[in-house]
Amino acid sequence: MHPPRPAALISSEALNTLRASQRMLLITFTGPQCAICKRLAPMLSTVLNEYADQLDAVKIDVEVFESLALEFAVRSLPTTLLLRGDVELGRIAGFATAGQLRNWISAQIDA
Repeated sequence: MHPPRPAALISSEALNTLRASQRMLLITFTGPQCAICKRLAPMLSTVLNEYADQLDAVKIDVEVFESLALEFAVRSLPTTLLLRGDVELGRIAGFATAGQLRNWISAQIDA
C-alpha cells in the first residue's frame, strides 16, 4: 500500500532531491482556495497510485512556495507538470479527467 499521493511538498530542498533522482516527477500546483484543485485531488491520487512504480509525485501549495510557482511559470490553478530532472515533459493547466491524466502520463512514460 502506497501513501496518499501526491505528497505535500515540505521544502524546496525536498523538491531538488526528487528532481535530481532522474525518475519521472509529477508536480501539481494548488492553492487552499482553489475549488477545481479540490475536485482534482482525489482523482489524481487514484491515477497516481496506478503509476507508483514509475513516477514520484508532489503537491505544491503556491501560497507557501510562491517562488516555485514563479520558477515554473504557473499562471493558473491547478497546474500539473511532468518532469524528468530539469526537463519539463508536459503540462496541464486546469482540470483534467482521470482518463485524460492516464493518457497524458502514459504517453510520457512510453515516449
